[in-house]
Amino acid sequence: MKQFLLLALFSLIAFSAGAKTVRYELTATKSKVNLSGKREVRFALMLNGSIPAPTLEFTEGDEAEIVLKNEIPDDELSVHWHGILLDPYMDGVPYVNTPPIFPGESFTYKFKVRQNGTYWYHSHTNVQEQKGVYGAIVIHPKEKKIKYEKDLVVVLSDWTDENPSQVLKNLRKDGEYYLFKKGTMRSWWGAYKANSLGNYIYNEWTRMGGMDYSDVGYDAFLINGKVEQQLPDFKPNEKVRIRIINAAASSYFYVSLGDIPMNVISADGVDIKPTLANEFLVGMAETYDVLFEVPANKSFELKATAQDGTGKTSLWIGQGDKVFAPERPKPDLYMKMYMGTVWDTIKYTGSMTKSPMNMSSMDHSKMDMSSMDHSKMDMGSMDHSKMDMSSMDHSKMDMSSMDHSKMDHGSSQIIQTLTVNDLESQTPTNFPSSKPRQNVKLILDGDMERYIWVINGKAINEDRTINIKQNEVIRFTFVNNSMMHHPMHLHGHFFRVINKFGNNSPMKHTLDVAPHSEKTIEFYSDEPGEWMLHCHNLYHLKTGMARVVKYSSFTPNKEIKSWQKHDPHMHDHLYYRGMLEASTNHAQAQLNLLNTWNELELRTELRNDFGWQGEGDAFYKRWLNKYTNLILGGTLIEREGAGVAGVGYILPFLIETHSLIDHKGRLRLDLEKRFQWTQYIYTDAEFTFRQKQPSEFEISLMYQNNWSWSAGLMFTEHSAGIGGQYNF
Repeated sequence: MKQFLLLALFSLIAFSAGAKTVRYELTATKSKVNLSGKREVRFALMLNGSIPAPTLEFTEGDEAEIVLKNEIPDDELSVHWHGILLDPYMDGVPYVNTPPIFPGESFTYKFKVRQNGTYWYHSHTNVQEQKGVYGAIVIHPKEKKIKYEKDLVVVLSDWTDENPSQVLKNLRKDGEYYLFKKGTMRSWWGAYKANSLGNYIYNEWTRMGGMDYSDVGYDAFLINGKVEQQLPDFKPNEKVRIRIINAAASSYFYVSLGDIPMNVISADGVDIKPTLANEFLVGMAETYDVLFEVPANKSFELKATAQDGTGKTSLWIGQGDKVFAPERPKPDLYMKMYMGTVWDTIKYTGSMTKSPMNMSSMDHSKMDMSSMDHSKMDMGSMDHSKMDMSSMDHSKMDMSSMDHSKMDHGSSQIIQTLTVNDLESQTPTNFPSSKPRQNVKLILDGDMERYIWVINGKAINEDRTINIKQNEVIRFTFVNNSMMHHPMHLHGHFFRVINKFGNNSPMKHTLDVAPHSEKTIEFYSDEPGEWMLHCHNLYHLKTGMARVVKYSSFTPNKEIKSWQKHDPHMHDHLYYRGMLEASTNHAQAQLNLLNTWNELELRTELRNDFGWQGEGDAFYKRWLNKYTNLILGGTLIEREGAGVAGVGYILPFLIETHSLIDHKGRLRLDLEKRFQWTQYIYTDAEFTFRQKQPSEFEISLMYQNNWSWSAGLMFTEHSAGIGGQYNF
């Protein structure tokens, strides 16, 4: 026994002596840049003068020491080391587990490098990630097990020439604010041309409107900070490990390489069973590694196409004749939305044409999955109760110890669009059945019109913490009730994503949860601390879709406790939207002040029907969910004021209603509906019934080519006019 202890002690000393400290200094500054090629902006933030920030390289076992200096004159700063296993106080989420860095100050991050693979880092302060604070991390293994000559780091991102702080405010005014800029406005005429009137009517009836791929209208999509880049330095027959990182704030990308299948060897820094795929869908914060042998006399295009079809970015590898990657078809804006099913929109092979389909009832053992478009399929609803979860204890799993020598590169099965459903771990990842378990269901949802995003019906400021116990298997089941993809990221941990490979389900740190789908993850709770769990769509995070996973055994130190009292995640921020309308027969003004569930609506109106007459409303609305709100307030008509109370509700076909009663017992019913005839022409129809008071309606026919301005004809029950409307 003594000999064993001495040997262990000497081994520890030898290991410690061999570890080296790798030190970096990063300085944040505000700069003027022109990344889109369209105009120069002044809000950009850089680390060491570049966007993206410098690539940080380590070897597994190193001691990392990173000094972050804040020379931004008007904002605090942070950096989170995404996917890195470390002490919670080094995680880099200000006010949760790390202090903020104020202007003129610095902070030194220190942690042991316990893994290898492709990772990245980014700000967790305000919307600085969108402004340019992001960069790559490459961690080399102690022993190289995959043969290649060079690394190629590819950082994908999205860029807007509009200040991202204003982008967030615009989305809170209207979740569809950027449809005009993107050219993705759905309309009756568009549905007719697409032979999808039935789908359009169905989606309006179900109050879903249509698929939402992305919220922001971007001015450029970038690879390593450029729209297009040529890399001629690679020699023919060189094997290159392409490390692809999606550092975008809110854009998914389809990635492809020339006209050949890609050999995908790693996901989120963890090597997987090599898989051939023509393309893969990479969500925000995910990483994929691809092995590529550089051909002679050819230049291959590595292309990333934004999922919403509004743009792309390319990098060319090698010299010679260009080999273009295929063009992706534009997404179907009029697909029929089904809750919890596979849609009839799988287009690559035509192998699936009817809907709905329930993937949980299918016999996967007899299916050839290679011909299907897996980007549209949810494998998360499979019955995993019969899987053997007891063969191995991975509670202390070393992510770097997998044996790569047995990888099979010769598989002839080629997946069209690779997603997490197709990833297979090289070794079993399941946990022993004897371990205690905790199950947590997390329902992801949102309200696109008011642009709030919630988990289990609440934003983080209402329900901050998920409490877990140490040394248990924690199972999170994500149920996505929204029409958007949500890349869910858990700080400080890797989790297994339960898919069709059962015991060999892959390990990841970020998971794409597709619209109207269900996904399940498991992790072993052996990293005590307080860790963020959130959607990595930056604007979803900033409007509520986040939690803090807290170990019951962990108590933060006094410094962090004091910072947590000022956590901006816990503030229910106030936003506004307004409208001014004027015509020859009518004038109206409206202002709405709103946070997550509360809204104050002020409206005043003048009509020139029989002489100018005024009326107005002042309503407080308490939203109960995305369809229902309670109303309390007052109204003025014909110089008579009245107190009112009632209910607001959004009916099928997206008809907005108010059902009110005043203090004299008189009823009032308001109905409002927008008809989008073409991309630029719409009608707003409003009808108000008042008991024992005048009823009225207003119908417009307007032209609008941006969110702010529109002009056209306005009709009331007594007259017609011409005028315009300004939204702000």
